[in-house]
Amino acid sequence: MQSKISLVNKEIVKTIFRSVGWVSILYFLGLFIFVPLEIIMSESLRENNLYFVSARNLFQYNAEIQNIFSIALPVLLAIFLFRFLHVKSYSDFIHSMPIKRERIYHIYTLLGAAILITPVILNALIIFIIYGPLHLDEFLKINDVFYWLGMTVMFNLVVYMAAVFVAMITGLSVVQGGLTYIFLLLPIGLIVLLGYNLPFYLYGFPEQYFMQNNIESFSPLVAFSQLSGKNVGFGEILIYILLIIILYAVSLWVYKHRKLEAVSQALIFPFMKPIFKYGSTFCAMLLGGTYFGRTESGTFWLIAGYLFGAIVGYFIAEMVLQKSWRIVIHIRGLLIYACAMAFLVILFQFDFTHYEKNIPYTNEVEKVHFGNSFYRYTDAENKYFLKDKENIELIRRFHKEIVANKGERNRKGESAFFVYELKNGKKIVRNYEIDKNKFAQFYKLIYETPEYKRVTNPIFQVKENEIEKITIQPYGPVDKHATIVDPSDIKAAISILKDEINKATYEEMEDDRDSYSAIRFMLQNNDEPVSMEWRASYKEFEKWLDEKGLLENSRLTASDIDFAYIAPKDQLHIDFSGYSHEEVLKQMEELGNALKVTDPDKLEMTLENSHSYINGQYIIALRYKNDRYTDVRTFSASRIPEFVKQFFE
Repeated sequence: MQSKISLVNKEIVKTIFRSVGWVSILYFLGLFIFVPLEIIMSESLRENNLYFVSARNLFQYNAEIQNIFSIALPVLLAIFLFRFLHVKSYSDFIHSMPIKRERIYHIYTLLGAAILITPVILNALIIFIIYGPLHLDEFLKINDVFYWLGMTVMFNLVVYMAAVFVAMITGLSVVQGGLTYIFLLLPIGLIVLLGYNLPFYLYGFPEQYFMQNNIESFSPLVAFSQLSGKNVGFGEILIYILLIIILYAVSLWVYKHRKLEAVSQALIFPFMKPIFKYGSTFCAMLLGGTYFGRTESGTFWLIAGYLFGAIVGYFIAEMVLQKSWRIVIHIRGLLIYACAMAFLVILFQFDFTHYEKNIPYTNEVEKVHFGNSFYRYTDAENKYFLKDKENIELIRRFHKEIVANKGERNRKGESAFFVYELKNGKKIVRNYEIDKNKFAQFYKLIYETPEYKRVTNPIFQVKENEIEKITIQPYGPVDKHATIVDPSDIKAAISILKDEINKATYEEMEDDRDSYSAIRFMLQNNDEPVSMEWRASYKEFEKWLDEKGLLENSRLTASDIDFAYIAPKDQLHIDFSGYSHEEVLKQMEELGNALKVTDPDKLEMTLENSHSYINGQYIIALRYKNDRYTDVRTFSASRIPEFVKQFFE
């Protein structure tokens, strides 16, 4: 004869399957259609040479659909599973049964987890079954299937347990769904919002560097969406497993201490209400500051964004807590929050953390990176450091000068990015937006040092005897190139190019004229070719190419141009933020005073002195001979040819 508890357990299990069993069926069919069936269909097409399999792992099969399943279904399951906590009659019925809360929790939570992961296991078994017959080993390893199974189950359980935990602290199913996603996205959301706001208060704060260090790992939702192109490390796996265990234990503790009459309350524990209210206010405030502070420059708009965001966040939080849009405003709490934020802002103004003045001494620095882009530092192929003590001291002086002129910050200026790697293993990273022209003397001193030229130009890292050939490909719509294969010519070309780089002044390195061509050094061991640009200031290299009879094919010349039109920019009725090259040419042809250039010498001068960034007084429309393509260029103020000045002035 079965005991009452055993009968109750069976009835609970039946109730669970009736209420949420459909989630498991839906998940199984969805996964089957978008993963195993997709593999079978693609394999059939591959056998008929109609399809090329490009997937490197199982997450790349309909990745977006898999993401939606793992983001939505665990939360949906937990909402339906724990409805008994949010409906009074249902709650009274469940808790009136002769069974302890602890047992109820274990049955519901563990059975829900089984319902969630069973579809994944069944689909993995299907993939194992078809693995051999369909020869999946040609592009997938058997370990890839286990990895897909393990990662999908793990991330599903993380999301599911987060939803279970939220179910225990709220009395409303709708709030459970919303708070679950807030809970899962809050860490990465705060990192992003703080990353965008801290530069307003910490001069030199490197927001891009701050936010690029695997921040997706802070949110399971974001981390799972990255699995199609990135593997999860062992440390991250361990953290997620611990998170599942912790959420399971904490949820049990909360459930055992939860009051039954808390049904229909947004948050069941009083101490959580101010945390939710002011946490929402703070996040909304940061969001408002981010939007207004970045789209509109100036302190006024930044403060306006904070006020607008804080008020909106506060009102939304109160509406959730009071379950009505007709809310009672607690002015005292809002004023206390405003005073706390104002005090925090004042502290930052006085640099109480000494963040801005933290510039390491020369003898503390192992090496330093200085550049105009965070992305250059993160590019493994182009990353460089300066180690010479004099150069480290020079960059320190430049850094100190930027901090000393903090009041002249220019958020739309040139980026100055510093990374100090210290002898104790630590890093100091700073990024500033500055007016480059005001610090030209420092740029000149740094750029003209032999070490800077050597580490920033890849030609110095190439050994001459490893180069198979050199190709020179002109920029522009022309079908020509020059090739250097003779070892002695390769050696001579490299020697001249190195000499050109070593002799180049800062002004020549910052020349705004377009580069002539891309120079590629093809290596004998089939490694990636090394590339550099042929700049307009490299006259010795141009002379050498001319002597070798390679100049014509090495860059654009007058022989590639049919004609050019030159006209003052203010006479053209064109929006140069978005325009058609053919429209520019047409207007120039219709102008009565546009200068038409056909003389080869003048065309050469036009090509040599122009650039494609439209910021000059005159506009140039170049018409190519080969495919009648039109290119639009301009002259900088210091490079307007005399024949152009004479014609228009």
